[in-house]
Amino acid sequence: MSEDLVVIPLPTDSGTVTYAVAKLVTDRDGVFAEAIAAVPDTVFAPPRRIALSPRSLAQLKPGSSHRPGLYLYEGMILPPP
Repeated sequence: MSEDLVVIPLPTDSGTVTYAVAKLVTDRDGVFAEAIAAVPDTVFAPPRRIALSPRSLAQLKPGSSHRPGLYLYEGMILPPP
C-alpha cells in the first residue's frame, strides 16, 4: 500500500495562505506532514516535518493497494517565528 497523503494550509512569506500536499507520517512522537517537494514562498521543503493534531485530520478518500489515502488538515499551521 502507498503512503497516505495530506493537504495542508501553509502560511506564505508574503502573509497569505497556500496549500501543499505532503506525506502523512505517524510515529511514536505523533502525526506529521512531511514535505515531498519545496513549496514556493514558504519554509516547507524536504526533509522538513510539521506536527499535526490528529483531531484535525479529515479523510477525503480512502486508499487502496494502488492509491494512497488522502486527508485534509483542517487545523491552523502558524508561520515560523
